Amino acid sequence: MHFPSNPLQPGPMYFLTPRKFGLFRVSCEGLQKQVNWRVAHKLHSTLNFPFLIASHTKFPPDCGFGLIKQAYKRTRVSTLADIAKVVENSSPESRLNIPQLVGLEDGTVLVNTFDWQAHLSPYFRKPPQIKSYQHFSFDAKRPGVVLARTHSDTEPVSFQLLCDPEVLPPVIWVPALPAPGLATDRQTYLYSKIRPFCSDEAKVVTCPAPQSTTQNGTQKRMMV
Repeated sequence: MHFPSNPLQPGPMYFLTPRKFGLFRVSCEGLQKQVNWRVAHKLHSTLNFPFLIASHTKFPPDCGFGLIKQAYKRTRVSTLADIAKVVENSSPESRLNIPQLVGLEDGTVLVNTFDWQAHLSPYFRKPPQIKSYQHFSFDAKRPGVVLARTHSDTEPVSFQLLCDPEVLPPVIWVPALPAPGLATDRQTYLYSKIRPFCSDEAKVVTCPAPQSTTQNGTQKRMMV
């Protein structure tokens, strides 16, 4: 989705590319929370992980997404804070949608993304033809083993995901990935093309003057 966004849809905006944001939702029915399971280190005993069949996408998060998009189309938004308010106000009675920003326009990180790929890839291997299976089960009594089924009532196929069944990945603090930020040419585009469509108080937040990185790694504001 894009911002700034105006329900009045100013004509020139149609041909431009505003800032983009991704909308991600985890729905835990009954609890309305995100829940994480870990069986390899016996922090949980079992895990059953079913996936929807391809082309079957109607499931609980769609309800929340629908309410957000309806509110988004009716509201002028110029910043990520505006978007968070849209999410919060999209379901005021049920509190179905609870916003959590992962970062800000200036690159400030609010929710870290960790480099799990680098941490886990030396210890695990990918199961063959993983997209052909819909149901996966894990058991703490068999670390690293996944039982995969094409359907819920078919016989499972067993895969050992650990490269060495005797070696589990260490429980350590995984390094956080830095925010990549925007390229200078993208910053310049936003400043010159998109800034006029922001509310006055949001222009310096959403489309500030471009920055360039000096040789010592610091940033300086460019004159435009």
